[in-house]
Amino acid sequence: MNHEWFTTHCARFDHGGCGLKVEVADGRIAKVLPDPDDPFSRGWACPKGLSAAERLESPHRLRKPLKRKGSRGSGRWEEIGWDEALDLLTSAFQKAIADSGPEAVAFAQGAPKGPEFFLMLRLANLLQCPNVAGTQHVCHMPREQMAMVTCGFFPVADLEGPAQCVLLWGSNPIHTNEEGVLGGHLKECLDRGARLIVVDPYRTTLAEKAEIWLPIRPGTDDVLALGFLHVILREGLLDRPFVEKWTVGLEDLAQAVEPYTPERVAKACWIEREALLNAARLYAGSRPACLQWGNAVEHTPNSAATCQALVHLMAVTGNLEEPGGNIRAQAPRLLRLSDFIALDAFPERPKKLLNRHHGIIPRLISVPGWILIRSILDQAPYPVRCLYTQGTNPMMTYSDADSVRRALSRLDFLAVADQVLTPTAALADLVLPVTLPMETDDLGHYGLPHGFVTARPKLVDPPPECRSDLWILNEWGKRMGFRDRFWDRPEDILDAILAPSGLSYGDFREKGVLFGPRKARTYLEKGFKTPSGKVELKSSLLERWGFPPLPHARDPEPPGNDFPLILTSRKPKDFFHSAYRHLDRLRRRHPQPQVHLHPETAGELGIRQDQKVVVETPWGAVTQRAHLTDRVHPRVVLADYGWWFPERTEDPLRGWAEANLNRLTPVDETDPVMATPRVRALPCRIRKP
Repeated sequence: MNHEWFTTHCARFDHGGCGLKVEVADGRIAKVLPDPDDPFSRGWACPKGLSAAERLESPHRLRKPLKRKGSRGSGRWEEIGWDEALDLLTSAFQKAIADSGPEAVAFAQGAPKGPEFFLMLRLANLLQCPNVAGTQHVCHMPREQMAMVTCGFFPVADLEGPAQCVLLWGSNPIHTNEEGVLGGHLKECLDRGARLIVVDPYRTTLAEKAEIWLPIRPGTDDVLALGFLHVILREGLLDRPFVEKWTVGLEDLAQAVEPYTPERVAKACWIEREALLNAARLYAGSRPACLQWGNAVEHTPNSAATCQALVHLMAVTGNLEEPGGNIRAQAPRLLRLSDFIALDAFPERPKKLLNRHHGIIPRLISVPGWILIRSILDQAPYPVRCLYTQGTNPMMTYSDADSVRRALSRLDFLAVADQVLTPTAALADLVLPVTLPMETDDLGHYGLPHGFVTARPKLVDPPPECRSDLWILNEWGKRMGFRDRFWDRPEDILDAILAPSGLSYGDFREKGVLFGPRKARTYLEKGFKTPSGKVELKSSLLERWGFPPLPHARDPEPPGNDFPLILTSRKPKDFFHSAYRHLDRLRRRHPQPQVHLHPETAGELGIRQDQKVVVETPWGAVTQRAHLTDRVHPRVVLADYGWWFPERTEDPLRGWAEANLNRLTPVDETDPVMATPRVRALPCRIRKP
């Protein structure tokens, strides 16, 4: 047997991008292990990454292009070749554009992990198509956009610096690696002596290790953040030299947070007043301290104010651009993102975005998924007739899933590029089989604000009829009439991205990771990238765009009699959103969807461990299995997100409706700045079937 070891990084769906050591034997993946020498992850990896071999060889995997034969969603397909598939894709989009203009077509992707999302943006811009939909309004963009208007950069927790305290807010890196931050980074920081504060409604392993755990009522992060600021400003715990020299709007902020007294905040958030005081004092008094936030803070209609207030916390304590605090990650020298996405080809894009019709922040370049769905259903402000998706499963991951199904069924044409036949792919007219990590050369974390990119080289050959996302988009772009704006081969795309660094992809593959320069306090020379050149505690940009310039919050309503519990979601650590339910290795670890509820609550309802129960909100009902645990508040339940059942091959839609949490999430109220709907903190009840 011929075998050899290689190094690579997780890809396509994995946030962490952890380093892996891979044994290849006779052209197949034989073993996958964490890479202890990787300069980014340093031996940290999760079960998802270690399941790579099964992922490549899964019997559920798509291996040939499929054209729909029967009615939409009937499960009847015809295998076709790539020339026919690309001709079908090209003709459908060209016809829609010719009949109704470029606004009639749209694109969609989930979490971007490499250049493929930005190549999709390039094609859309060249087509003058304004709408590329995503989930950024509930993942990363509220944090990123509120940071940009406040301090001009995205602040990354510097867990490798001399942090004296870590404030972990809605984040659990041990189980769900955040982009750019791994559980291993946090562990090393704590091992060096950093003190830990955890804000989480669930008593996680990290909450048990924390010096202070704030078991927050779901959906009250905005109130709690303003409570922290109230304590810090009222008690004079701010970094006064930094604040006086490098911020504007302190008096306005102090006035805005004055009503959020410890008593009010403790009552609204279901926490102890003393715990709030101690947490605020510990964070503010630990110099430096870093705040690691997860995307749980981006899941309510007040996500913008929450994220703005959390950036203010970093600023008033002097932890912005401070080693061991929240730093500005410097990108390595790569092709400018604006050039790669051909931004200059479509200067009218902001005016034609669906986002403009809904009045949300003008800097959000992706369209919130629910806005696209509503536009398809309402045919307003213009009709959307064709949709191409890659690396996303809107039937499971978009809010108000029943409306998503209706919208996808109304399209003239739906094309899906994916690894397995998801519920979304089951509704498509054309399904394209993609290559997976280790089957094609790729580059990770390009375009993300974390200061590094990772090499993800080809190690084995893909199935003969599978193609990479880059190949599909590149070939399709040339057929759409832009041969001079695309590349001869996908490999040339990677070389073009790396060219400013002076590296070819081969050189980069040998390095494994390319970091940007590590700098601190760059504002001393250039100021902050805001209109004032300072941290704007009262945002001039938000005010210019017609939004409140200061963060605000409202006390939550008490649970009602009809829906007496509060529902929030959890992402099982063995899966990534709706992906990987088809892998036996991971399903053995977590075989069924679970709803976590307190034994006291279960006792009152006559519910036993592992019993099937109905989880119901005013907008819908689904079935999951009860998991009894005292790690949650008696009035809080946590339901699994992203569940469908690939093994149910007799059902063309693979049991999409049974346990789908997004059948319970509405879009009746959304954040006016970021368009974030209510994904958490939903009124609910639990009952037997």
